[in-house]
Amino acid sequence: MSKDTIKQLPSSPEAEQALLGCLIQGGEREQEIAMAWIRKSEAFYTTDNKNIWKSMADLYKEGVEIDIITLTNKVKDNYGDSKAYYISGLTESFTSTSNVESYARIVWEKYIQRETAKSAESLLNASYEDYKQVGSILEKHSKLIGELRQIQPSKIKDIGVLVDEMKLTVEEDSNLIPFNLGHLDTFAGGMTRKEITVIGGRPGHGKTTLVINIIRGLIEQGYKVMLFNREMSNTEMLKKMVVMESSSLKYGDIRRNDLSENDKSEFENVSEKIKSNYGQFLMYDNIRGLDDCLREIAKHKPDIVIDDYIQLIGVEGVKEGRRFEIEKIMQEYKWICKQENCSAILVSQLNREIEKRLDPRPRMSDYAESGVIEQTAESAMFVFYGHNFDSDKFNPYKSEIIVAKSRYGKIGTHMVGFNGGRCKFYMNSIMAEKDNIA
Repeated sequence: MSKDTIKQLPSSPEAEQALLGCLIQGGEREQEIAMAWIRKSEAFYTTDNKNIWKSMADLYKEGVEIDIITLTNKVKDNYGDSKAYYISGLTESFTSTSNVESYARIVWEKYIQRETAKSAESLLNASYEDYKQVGSILEKHSKLIGELRQIQPSKIKDIGVLVDEMKLTVEEDSNLIPFNLGHLDTFAGGMTRKEITVIGGRPGHGKTTLVINIIRGLIEQGYKVMLFNREMSNTEMLKKMVVMESSSLKYGDIRRNDLSENDKSEFENVSEKIKSNYGQFLMYDNIRGLDDCLREIAKHKPDIVIDDYIQLIGVEGVKEGRRFEIEKIMQEYKWICKQENCSAILVSQLNREIEKRLDPRPRMSDYAESGVIEQTAESAMFVFYGHNFDSDKFNPYKSEIIVAKSRYGKIGTHMVGFNGGRCKFYMNSIMAEKDNIA
């Protein structure tokens, strides 16, 4: 980018100086407001203002009161030049510390505008020179535009409007989304829009089977459902759904293509039924990144989003480790649920250590990065199929759904029927065994 272009980039040296002056004359309140808005020192356009801000941030982190003396010494320590005359002049650049948020907002807004302009030029150049870079530059550009939108005037609603909206959800019962599974709704209490439900379990315990049973229940109610398949392909997921919708087919027979003529006819009929009845069902098995998922959600606006499973979600821009990646995933899903008025079901694998315990039943601490999951999710449950651990001790047609956290249901262990070959959950084990067609 040329020097002439840079000179024309948006900036407000006056707001920068006024903000710095507020922090010199103000106290802890003003500092907290400014630090919340200004998340990067690059937000300051001029070098002097940027260096002074960095020195202020150092003092703030160290717990040292910011005044002309402490600031002057910190600037001198950091940059070898006290800028004493410039710093003393900053106190003349503001009218009142009460305007600190307005000044901070202007500084941050100008920074985002500059970054957007730079990104736009990079995108233009890449479009002519290197097509491979367009995707990554476009991703950055989209984020900047999104942040620029968020800086716009507040979307706060009058309390009267909020109360009316709340009353409408009660009158129309529009906020609650039942699973439409008697054995699950009874104790789990269904889902609520703008909130997250987490389903956990070890491999082979029926997490995916429970998910497709829930999907059917949601589709039957007319909800629009979006599913991100990460471990299983869409093809294999649909095979399970065909079995679930069928009165006779078994998953193993379909996988082996061991079908009689009657089975083939049933398979064809059920497949056409799914085509007809699942028009509100969106499936993906080709999206890995979190940002791509969020874009699809914002684009198609489903009632319920299901992600199977969160440990396989790719997260960009997080370098601190997997715990912080999971934290970002949970926070972003929480935000998109609020923004799009939908509900999310996030499927999670559990730690391997569970298999070494005398009692292998899962608990909250078995979630990978359990702290952030427990904190963010409104509901958390586990699927436990004991037969996998001890075939002599546990009934093969019995499964346990353990509700570990619920704002609307009953915490505890609940026995249900399960038939993996038929891809179904039931009210009890008797019904599951009865459906075990030879």
